[in-house]
Amino acid sequence: MGAFNTNKRLYGDPSLIPHISSVMAQEFTNDGYDVTVQDIGYSGKEISITKGGIFKAILGMKTALKIKLTPDNGDTQFDASVGLFGLQAIPTAIALFVTWPVILTQVWGLIQQSKLDDKALEIAERIIYQHSYSH
Repeated sequence: MGAFNTNKRLYGDPSLIPHISSVMAQEFTNDGYDVTVQDIGYSGKEISITKGGIFKAILGMKTALKIKLTPDNGDTQFDASVGLFGLQAIPTAIALFVTWPVILTQVWGLIQQSKLDDKALEIAERIIYQHSYSH
């Protein structure tokens, strides 16, 4: 695990990735978060989770917990990290260069306090477990 990442190999069928991302999006939406799900290469999904009270727009940037679910040799790779969205050209790039370490540390601290990455991982593990024992 890196300082601002949660990574885990999930020993479950990667064909479950669309279902996992759908359930994850629904559960976080029910909890009041804004969630977007995007397809990424190799049948993977990227889930972005934001909330006004936790993730603030700073200098035209929006921070979020980004979760990637990707197939990995017959299993599923789970990666969660802090991401930035809505970057606005050069002024933001300069501000980002100066403030990013502080922003990243604060946002990751908020994610850890609210256990968002743990909840997302629990959802993925629960679905894989349910699928394993329903067959």
